[in-house]
Amino acid sequence: MIVVFSGGVLKLKFMKKVSYLLIILASSLLIWSCRKTPDYEPNPFQCKCGNLEWQGASYDLLGANYILSDSTVADSRRYYVTADVAIEGETRTHTLSMWIEVDSLDGGGQFVIEPGGSADFKCWVDEFNLNDPISELRQYIPVNAVISVAQAPITGGDEKVFFQLTLNELLNGNPIPGDVNLAGEFTVYVNQ
Repeated sequence: MIVVFSGGVLKLKFMKKVSYLLIILASSLLIWSCRKTPDYEPNPFQCKCGNLEWQGASYDLLGANYILSDSTVADSRRYYVTADVAIEGETRTHTLSMWIEVDSLDGGGQFVIEPGGSADFKCWVDEFNLNDPISELRQYIPVNAVISVAQAPITGGDEKVFFQLTLNELLNGNPIPGDVNLAGEFTVYVNQ
């Protein structure tokens, strides 16, 4: 009976040692697997497809895309462009987005919006700025503008667009005096 008892005691001591070793091993693995990584810093997507000048500063575009504005007209275009226009010290989102629509490129060339009201194309610009205490969203329309389009070949390829816009901000749907200039260029790849 002493042998069984001492065997049980030995077994109990062995189990305690194994338990302690497993705890130490698990703790070591946990400590070893927890390591400091650098803080996350977001890097916005940049398409390397163009740039624009806004409020006297130049910005790279985040994206430039197009769709056919009329599915029955192969050379109709609606271009979409976005850029991060945050200035130094701004900690929250400040972006610019624009669309330009041409009913028919007709081989490319220049298209204008004149102060008198005649327009070869349509355009809209949104400035979304969470840093602005007065208005987070400002909307603009061109009152004098020109775009130049080097149309992609009929087989597909790069299409380059240059733009020079004089904008007025909209307030309750009406343009208010005070010209804002926006200029730049972008390239989209057109699939045929």
